[in-house]
Amino acid sequence: MHSHVSRYRVQLFDVNAFGELHATGLLRFMQQTASDGSAAAGFDIEWYERHGTIWLIRRTVVEYLTPAVYRDEIAVHTWVSDMRRVRSQREYELRRGRDDQVIARGFSDWVYVETAGGKPTRIPDELQRGLMPGGVAVRPRPPSKPGKPPPHAFQTSRRVEFGAIDSLAHVNNACYATYIEQDLWDALAAYGWALDAFARGGRLRLRTHDIEYFEPALYGDRLTGVIWITAVSPAGFRCEHRVERDGHRLVRAASEWVWEDSAMPPALHMAAVALAGQEGVSQ
Repeated sequence: MHSHVSRYRVQLFDVNAFGELHATGLLRFMQQTASDGSAAAGFDIEWYERHGTIWLIRRTVVEYLTPAVYRDEIAVHTWVSDMRRVRSQREYELRRGRDDQVIARGFSDWVYVETAGGKPTRIPDELQRGLMPGGVAVRPRPPSKPGKPPPHAFQTSRRVEFGAIDSLAHVNNACYATYIEQDLWDALAAYGWALDAFARGGRLRLRTHDIEYFEPALYGDRLTGVIWITAVSPAGFRCEHRVERDGHRLVRAASEWVWEDSAMPPALHMAAVALAGQEGVSQ
């Protein structure tokens, strides 16, 4: 197993209104570390350009354990744990420098594709040996269970702005974490609970993300976000999310949210229950 570590300092622009590293920033740390790890093994951006290939993320699963804040040093450990004909799974563990505590862990399922056209292509032996020098292994992946939006699912809409586009000319994978979070805030507000970033005594915090990418969104696209809650408990809820273009699925996501530091507000619980089954509203 070839392990690599990249280190980052949480900057002011990496934190949200609660002063914590936001999910989009954390996912970007993971993406950059994957690129750094490949380069450290001898396969940098120029190598892929010469071969006319690139890695694209098919799925990312992350468990958020404890927050990082401004000025924290984050060490992102990564290694390749699985290699198949055209796909590879890369693991991540993120540690906070001041106490060496694990703040998040997860994996990304990457697909090796031709740069021109995006068609999956066989991973060459040279690349397999370089990324898994101890021997290529195949391991089971957790099943994906995409749900179908119920009639009461809440819907939002947005236009893809230039700032969300990356060097591949489509919405960067990490940006979908922002879309998912904003759609949730909008849905809960429509049912009577509004986010108050200045409130004290408790807050809603993301616990897990499971995001699958099927097709890219491009600059200027009009996207529809579809969100619904699948389970509610006294401490939080689980929800499903789809990003669509003209009714066609681009992204599927599942996330788990928990209320921490106090009892969940009754208005939030009622809004979550409504999103789990009562007649929905759209905006």
